[in-house]
Amino acid sequence: MIDVEPSQEHLRFKKKVRDFAEREIRPIAKSMDVRQEFPAELFKKLARFGYAGGGIPAEYGGTFSDYISIVITGEEMSRVSASVPVALFPHSILCAHNINLSGTRAQKEKYLPVLAKGEEWGAMALAEASAGSDVLSLRTKAERSGDGYVLKGSKTYITNVPFAEIYLVFTRSGGKRGEEKGISAFIVERQFAGFSTGKIFDKMGLRGSPTGRIHMRKCRVPEENLLGGEEGRGYEQLLSGMDVERVSWASIALGIGRASFENALDYSRKRKQFGKPILAFQMIQWMISEMAVDLEAARLLTYRAATLIDRGQKARFEASAAKLFATETAVKISGQAVQIYGGAGYIKDHSVERYFRDAKVLTVAAGSSEIQRLIIVHELRKRAAGSEGN
Repeated sequence: MIDVEPSQEHLRFKKKVRDFAEREIRPIAKSMDVRQEFPAELFKKLARFGYAGGGIPAEYGGTFSDYISIVITGEEMSRVSASVPVALFPHSILCAHNINLSGTRAQKEKYLPVLAKGEEWGAMALAEASAGSDVLSLRTKAERSGDGYVLKGSKTYITNVPFAEIYLVFTRSGGKRGEEKGISAFIVERQFAGFSTGKIFDKMGLRGSPTGRIHMRKCRVPEENLLGGEEGRGYEQLLSGMDVERVSWASIALGIGRASFENALDYSRKRKQFGKPILAFQMIQWMISEMAVDLEAARLLTYRAATLIDRGQKARFEASAAKLFATETAVKISGQAVQIYGGAGYIKDHSVERYFRDAKVLTVAAGSSEIQRLIIVHELRKRAAGSEGN
């Protein structure tokens, strides 16, 4: 049995994050969406309160304690604005945490303290126009040149492009397309010659978290910035942090789902039709009860996956299951919230309209729902094969 109930320490942390979100994020949540920007001052506050270092251990100046705390952070912040953890996690998890998992001692000592303090912001650059979920089809190249490498190519759908200073970039360093050993990762600084940022996308949702392109035109990278100090390990390094990424995205979905449910329940109590609150009508009761059950199921899956990772156990199936169910549930619940609000739910005066737009991308990014289903089947086959061999 796995106890997925948070400890007293986790409950205290939950209150701390919720208080921060209500105080620092809620007053600007709507303007972030309308203006499509992430205020620089909010980054400073995330760093000041320790959230920038959430994926970095204390020895490098971070505040990482466990993965349950990451789930709590994602859920509580996205309950107010999903744009905030969607900008925070590429920094603290996809960039910093992956450097901690796979970097050399020198790389950790150089980059993790500045990332933990929020002195520089991080991002991960993986996706390309022709290579999203198909990581082994990357076209960005890294070629040996003197005492370093030259990177050539472009990356797209990169979070934090306008302000990130440190990028974890995945490239092809050898071999043929489709070969795992041909992938390598590099820590690339914005100031490196040949590096530039490109178009910032006008998105449907998560508009407070800027997303865009980066370009590397003969970008020179020192040899010591090869992640882990060894070529051909990029695919393995990517996989090592992927379960954590999926759980973190599931936590964002939990927050959106919870906010949608809470708003819909409150509105159904207050909104009157035919002389009584709409919650008195059976169809609304059915929707509310289904929302509550789906949300609880998503929560249990997400906390279970995080608990397994905290125990050092394999959680590939559990992380994909949590990501799949929680994100699909967020879309469903936010849509139901709009339905309960009726015409008012389609107006930007109400937050449920934003939650609905924000939820959809969660089923696409960090491995689409279709990819998660493939992974789940793959893991089930492995388990079946293992049981047959016993």
